[in-house]
Parts: sequence; structure tokens; C-alpha cells
Amino acid sequence: MQVHPLLLIACLSAPGAPDVGPRRSPEIRAMWAARWDITSPEACRTLVRLAAEYDFNTLVVQVRGRGDALYKSALEPRCEFLKDQPPDFDPLGVILEEARKLGIQVHAWINANYTWDSKTPPISPEHIVNKHPDWLMHTDADEVTMTGGEDVEGAYTCPTNADFREFLKNVYLDVATHYDVDGVHFDFIRYPSPRFCYCDRCLAAFKAEMDARITSQRRQELADSTDRLAYPRAFPRQWDRFRREQITKIVYTIYDAVKAVRPNMAVSASVFPDYSDAFAKRFQDWKRWLKDGKLDMLFPMAYVKTTERFAELVEDAISSSGGVPVVAGIGAWQISPESTVEKIKKARELGAAGFCLFSYSVTEKGTKTDYLKAVRDGAPAPR
Repeated sequence: MQVHPLLLIACLSAPGAPDVGPRRSPEIRAMWAARWDITSPEACRTLVRLAAEYDFNTLVVQVRGRGDALYKSALEPRCEFLKDQPPDFDPLGVILEEARKLGIQVHAWINANYTWDSKTPPISPEHIVNKHPDWLMHTDADEVTMTGGEDVEGAYTCPTNADFREFLKNVYLDVATHYDVDGVHFDFIRYPSPRFCYCDRCLAAFKAEMDARITSQRRQELADSTDRLAYPRAFPRQWDRFRREQITKIVYTIYDAVKAVRPNMAVSASVFPDYSDAFAKRFQDWKRWLKDGKLDMLFPMAYVKTTERFAELVEDAISSSGGVPVVAGIGAWQISPESTVEKIKKARELGAAGFCLFSYSVTEKGTKTDYLKAVRDGAPAPR
């Protein structure tokens, strides 16, 4: 397997790591660690200790979950999960301090557009939901969705909004410039479904774009319509392309901004692994991002139960990657450790750069380690 230069950097020379210590496998052996698993100093230290004990060399740690921060943020309110902790507790800081001792790399997992998931609004008046409700996506019925449903997880921010895009870029830069992380990681860098976003701003921007392309007669016909959604209905393919461009614009802007201040920092993304679904229903054109050199690692979230389907999804990502490392996402929460081991071995056969388990939560906050042991013993790291 050809090894991408960034993969060597990420695995063998993490910034800030001591010159002595465990030399870990060049295979990326990662776990996503969600915000509910890092809510105390003890929990953070346990996470890193168990990662090392069970031969994981990478942690993708959620530092922005729902428009909030699990690090010392200058921009967003502290995550409400930390309300019982001392104000100086910094989950990302603790994890980095411990990880550096053990040669484990840390990537900052940042939810981009997903912003809230409850009918009860955030406590902080500085939270986006409270301070900038005009930044939130609207459905085709012109409603804001605050909680999950069949095709949406909760409130999303609208990528057409230039103020939001600038704010989000600064969130990534806040982490990249103030913490010695090995990478920043996009998640929820997409729309929830085709029902979004139909806010007045999106409709006006799309109308302006199309008016420059169509005849005056066609413009007049549409102007005579009383349908708020006249333009999206008249130009459905262009409307989908418009939404796709909004997400792509965020990825490219943030990638370039991070590289300007930290050229060696890895920028990665979790993506829907079925490209046709990602492209058509989430407006997430990750194959284009790879082609244009705007990702350093790709994490296809191949959260399926059968290894056959897992292999199809991972193989497609690898064949489209142009040599960019592909880290196969495995939905450990819904399958046995034996099935996870089988998928790790299949990912190796296909030429993946490694794997990432969703998530560390299988340990139930570090109290049960049988799953990690089975993975370590069943698919030991190549040496």
C-alpha cells in the first residue's frame, strides 16, 4: 500500500510528542470520542489511558457538539455538559496533555452545521440559537426545526449566510491556533435533507443567480407567481447545485484558512459513505473535495452491519481518493466486536489507511473494556 506523506506525519511525528516513547503502528487506529464521554478530568485521562492500552494511536475528540465548546473558546459558550465542573476544566487541554505523553495523536472533531437538538433553548444568551436565530436553516414550509425527526437531527445553521460562514471559519481557527492538535475534523458538513434550506436569504440568493442566466420573459413569468418556492421548483437541478456549492464553499474556505496558519495540520471530514446519497440528498460533494485537494484525510462513515456492504462503500471511497488516506468508519455501537474485527481486516485488504470506531462509548465511559480488547487481539496492529 502506498503511504500518503500526511499519513506518515500524522502517525509517526505528532506535533508536541516527546522524542522517546511508544512507536505506534503507521496504520491509523482511531476512535471518535463524543462530548458526553469527556465531561470530567478523570474521564479524559481514562479515555487516553485506554486508547494506549488497547493500541489505538488516534483520538478524534468532539470539541464542538451543538454550537458550544469543550475547550477554552473565545467564540462560543461552554458546553452545558460541563456545568458541574470547575470553570478552568478544559477537556481538550487535558486530553492533549495526556495524549502527548503516550504518542497518541488528537484531532479536534467540530460539528459544522448541526447546532442544537432540543425544544428547550440553550442556557447561554451567546449561543447561536439565541443570539443569531436568523442563521438557522428553514424547511420548505419556512419553519425552523429544533429537534430531531425522520430526516433531520435538530437545528442546523444555514451555509448561505456569510456571517455564519465567517464565524465558523473562526471557530476552526480558534482551535487550530490555540491548541497543538494534529488535525481539525469536519462533521455534519452538509444539509440534513432536501427539505432544507428554504430561508428567505437562500431563496433570494438563488433567484439572483438564476435571474442572471434566464431570459427576461422567464423572469417575468416567475415574478408573476405567488409561490414562495417558484425558483426552486422551476430549476430543481440548479437549486440542488446551489446548495451543494454552499457546503463546498465552507470546506474550501476553512481548509485554506487552516493551512495558512498551520500548513502541516491535517484537515479531515466524516462523510456519508454512499456518494449518491451524500451528493443528492445531503449536498455533500466529497469526491469533488478530494479531487480539488481540499481534504487531507477522509472518514467515510460506513456504519452498516454487513461486511459486504461495508467493503463496497470503503472501496468506492479509496478508488475516489486520489491517494488521500481513507480511514474507514465502523459503527461499533451496532455490531459485535467480531464483526468490527472482520471489517478492519477487510479495510486493510482494500488499502485503507486505517479505521475509526464510532465510538469510545462502547466502553460505557471506560467501565467496560471487553470490546476494545477484542478489537486489539482480533486485529492487532501491523508492526
